[in-house]
Amino acid sequence: MTKEDMREIIENRKFLFFGGKGGVGKTTMAATTATWLSDHGYKTLIVATDPTVSLSAIYGQEISATEVTKIGIERNLCGLNINPKKAMGVFQTRLEGMMEGFSSMFGSELLSTPCTEEIAAFDQFVSYFEDTEHDKVVFDTAPTGHTLRELSMPFDWSGYIANQIKNRREMSEVLGFVYDENMVADLETEKARYDKSVRGLSDETISAFNLVLLPEKLPIEETARAIEDLGGFGIKVKSLIINEVIPREVLQGNWFLERRRATQDKYLNEIASRFSAIPSMEVPLFDTDVYGMEMLRKVGRALYGE
Repeated sequence: MTKEDMREIIENRKFLFFGGKGGVGKTTMAATTATWLSDHGYKTLIVATDPTVSLSAIYGQEISATEVTKIGIERNLCGLNINPKKAMGVFQTRLEGMMEGFSSMFGSELLSTPCTEEIAAFDQFVSYFEDTEHDKVVFDTAPTGHTLRELSMPFDWSGYIANQIKNRREMSEVLGFVYDENMVADLETEKARYDKSVRGLSDETISAFNLVLLPEKLPIEETARAIEDLGGFGIKVKSLIINEVIPREVLQGNWFLERRRATQDKYLNEIASRFSAIPSMEVPLFDTDVYGMEMLRKVGRALYGE
């Protein structure tokens, strides 16, 4: 795969996802991509769905969990770091009318479960998937297992509650719960909104899901599982980004690096064999850690060119 091929992926689609095992460089590749696109004139938003400080750390500034934050002095680049607990507040405020009805019938504990926190985070993700203000939206997703759980979490609870309300008209009257047809209609609207977003994830004309991995055994196995599971949602992986490949020119008789590179070569061959249907791109191991605009641009040149 060439740098031109990688540019085609990111320049011809609006929604760009970067996933993979924890610690393989998802945030680095997402931030690199967002920075490259911004530098090339695209109004870009980077959204982290992993509730960590990685996005703030890599840009060297605080990035809000609830409000889009301008990054540095870059004219075209903004970020958001979704936090499930803080997203709950946004979610509850937006759905306040429905929430009051739920609490009256089912109790306030309905709104404080871990599942509801995940739904709240996914709800905020959906709102940016509907974005019309930016040319590009780059998603730095949580580690693979969490991301797949989010994608597999349909809004079934809304249908369940709607059915329960319909089936318990008489009971609701006894309990003093005012049955509201509009509330059910609102729920159905929300479910349709979520379903549309999930369909958008599998639309290759607007979305591209890229997996980041290292040339090591465990990341390869997790990548294989992710490809299979994403396929179950109708999502095809557009590219594999193989991170931290030791450049041959730095070996120079160093037995340690030569041995590490030999191990990487074994796994690079395995990646080429097992994932032959998916284009891949190698990113070299750099001589320093990657953070800040200067290093992100250096990685961007390795991945996408000038």
